Amino acid sequence: MAMELREQFTDDEWKNLVSLPYAISMAVIVAAPSVLGAWGEMKAMIQEPTHLAADSGSALVGLVSAEMQSKGKELIKEQQDLMKRDQTGYRNMTVRAAKSASEALSRVSPDEATAYKQWSLGIGRKVAEAAKEHGVAVSESEKAVLDEISDAFGISAGIAA
Repeated sequence: MAMELREQFTDDEWKNLVSLPYAISMAVIVAAPSVLGAWGEMKAMIQEPTHLAADSGSALVGLVSAEMQSKGKELIKEQQDLMKRDQTGYRNMTVRAAKSASEALSRVSPDEATAYKQWSLGIGRKVAEAAKEHGVAVSESEKAVLDEISDAFGISAGIAA
């Protein structure tokens, strides 16, 4: 089952699916930079994919999460480098990556596609909640990023500011 799922995607599509949760996390962190919250946000970015994957019950999410774990440092560094190279364009790049992922996910069952999208957004939400800005769990700018990614995925973010 797992290999059959993997075979539904080209190598580029798979790489996008594996790196997208970190890209979403970085876009959230950049949206509302918090010096005090940076550690909590990075910690959430590293720990939450595995925690949320276990709850998803999705074979695809389990597969992507396992690969994220094995390549975590390399994937995070890659996203940090991309973000540093083009901080203003990073968010748009992440939204485009979410649209591409959504198109690629049309080849798997709707349940698997939805599980992946909700899992990726859930990681972004946990990262946003890891550092309170001005006493709110998810700032307006973080919510805006998550909303843009939800739109790219074609699902509702359901995040109250």
